[in-house]
Amino acid sequence: MAQVLDCKVVAQAISDECKAAADELKAKGITPKLGIVRVGEKGPDLSYEKGATKTMNEAGIEVEVFALPADISQEDYIANMKKLNDDPTIHGILAFRPLDNIDENAAIGEILNPLKDVDACTAANMGKLVVGDPTGLYPCTAAAIIEVINYYADEIKAVVGPKYAPLALAKPEQAADVACGLDVCIINNSNVIGKPASMLLTNRFATVSIVHHLTHGEIKNDYTTQADVVICAVPFKDSVTADMIKEGAIVIDASVIREKAFDENGNPVINEKTGKQKTITLGCCAKDVEEKASWKTPVPGVGSITSAMLAKNLIKACRVQNGL
Repeated sequence: MAQVLDCKVVAQAISDECKAAADELKAKGITPKLGIVRVGEKGPDLSYEKGATKTMNEAGIEVEVFALPADISQEDYIANMKKLNDDPTIHGILAFRPLDNIDENAAIGEILNPLKDVDACTAANMGKLVVGDPTGLYPCTAAAIIEVINYYADEIKAVVGPKYAPLALAKPEQAADVACGLDVCIINNSNVIGKPASMLLTNRFATVSIVHHLTHGEIKNDYTTQADVVICAVPFKDSVTADMIKEGAIVIDASVIREKAFDENGNPVINEKTGKQKTITLGCCAKDVEEKASWKTPVPGVGSITSAMLAKNLIKACRVQNGL
């Protein structure tokens, strides 16, 4: 049975690190601050806003919400974005998407200052990711996956063993990196998980392959069953099964699949406070994966680190903007 890669512990460690960094910045007269841009009052946006605000406050970061009317024009939205770009007290901008009747690329992708792009949605930050620019701000979920690998480096090395082939070619500090020499397969090719995670790992001398929903099943298994680490983010439950991984593999399930909750008799489970049916969060791995893997993230799991990475990006952005 797979041992648990406890993501809450990783998230707390990142939050503590951010709190210490925020305190250092405040001692220099700099107060890290996030600006949240929300259009209208959509339920998911309000929920995300509440969670992001809580995470930031725990990390010692201030938050200001810029609530814009639901019928705001694209011109006015862009004007607001430019104003935040020019505000030196705002170090990071989190613009909620999707936007109705507004071209997101024109209003955010082409306007948002990359130095304040804590959600890493601009092309400039994707370019920095590819070349390994340390000032870049990287997609939070992909970066969260790397944090899991970092935190459990000793456990991963114990499973994989001494197979770090590029030692003679890599610099000493790179050769010591747990990712160096790892064989990793990612089941996802999105701009927020698959592609950025592959770049982050490749830059650390891992050998990375990417498969996706259009990869033929037998060919897909050829890749996944060879990997030391399988990172999966597939929008369908039970879509990654034990026959797709090798014995003792490390599995990171970054999927977030929500379903309505029912009891053993098939009746809806109701939330007593809201009166609405409860939902449960699932991953994409079938139960039998836990019987074959050596270590595996729980679900929900990676998501808790994703929120902490938003704070870490904000701290990095604040430092870069202040020449620190």
